[in-house]
Amino acid sequence: MNRQFISKLLALLAGIALIFVAYNHNQNSIYIINGNAYGTTWSVKSSEYIGDQHKENIINIINRIDYVASNYKENSEISLINQNTNNFHFVSDDLFNILSIAKEVELQSLGFYNILLGKISSNLGFSPTFGKELVHKKNSSFKLNEKNQSLEKLSSNWFDLSSIAKGYAVQEIHNYLVKEKLVNHLIDIGGEIIANGNNAGKSWKIGIQNPFSISDNASIIVDNKFKFLAIASSGEYRNYKSDKYGNKLTHTINPKTLKSIDNEIVSVSVISKKSATYADAYSTAFNAMGSELALKIANKEDIALMLMINANDNVEILYSNKWYDEILWVKYL
Repeated sequence: MNRQFISKLLALLAGIALIFVAYNHNQNSIYIINGNAYGTTWSVKSSEYIGDQHKENIINIINRIDYVASNYKENSEISLINQNTNNFHFVSDDLFNILSIAKEVELQSLGFYNILLGKISSNLGFSPTFGKELVHKKNSSFKLNEKNQSLEKLSSNWFDLSSIAKGYAVQEIHNYLVKEKLVNHLIDIGGEIIANGNNAGKSWKIGIQNPFSISDNASIIVDNKFKFLAIASSGEYRNYKSDKYGNKLTHTINPKTLKSIDNEIVSVSVISKKSATYADAYSTAFNAMGSELALKIANKEDIALMLMINANDNVEILYSNKWYDEILWVKYL
């Protein structure tokens, strides 16, 4: 065996070793793209390479839905409808889809989910009034016509889609990634999450925070088991303000009292194998209605629900039946 042959063999073996190291590095690499939108942050993580064209398309999806559903943009589709005195409107595909799911959740939640409380939310300072004097009417309703994709407003109240738009955007990004064969991903927009496929050969694990912790410690870890899982959380333990009398004002409004919610629920988490849009809407509905009714409806509709409630300044955790059936979780003491 001559020296030239040995040199070539060593070079070949070194090349194979480098390829092996690179392969394992790529298998264990997580590609992340992120940014800011909807007054919060967003990120997409994947063990598969996310090219620039995909990043651009994901940003376009986020911006598209923002110009449909934002209460902060005066020229968004929903803001223009809010300020228009006409009752009848033809609407975009995105808005029709959002409103259809909102109506379904409204009916199943006995009216505790209501997206026509925008004037109240604006008057409380959670979204702009655009310089208008806003008077909320007691009756809030709307109708949809699937044949001509139209909306009929049955009151002059404003739509507020903040409880469903982020979930819809997460779902749309997921649909896009699956279509592009990028099936292993974790999408997060302000805590509205979809986990799909695997994380470099392992399942995705998502932490749900203890609301009484001053740090970001997770009290529950949810495992997606390599399948589609949407997670939405709702809670007012950080997103609230006080009026001049010191009363707590929250973004979530009780449609029955037309006031900020005031119940024992501290945090709501909904897990869906169907859609992030439904999970987002249901989490707000359950937050508004209180723990007893929330568990009753979740069990009736077969929804995986976890509630963290304030029991004499201690956290008590309650689960719907579906949670035990579907979710692998670990509780940290």
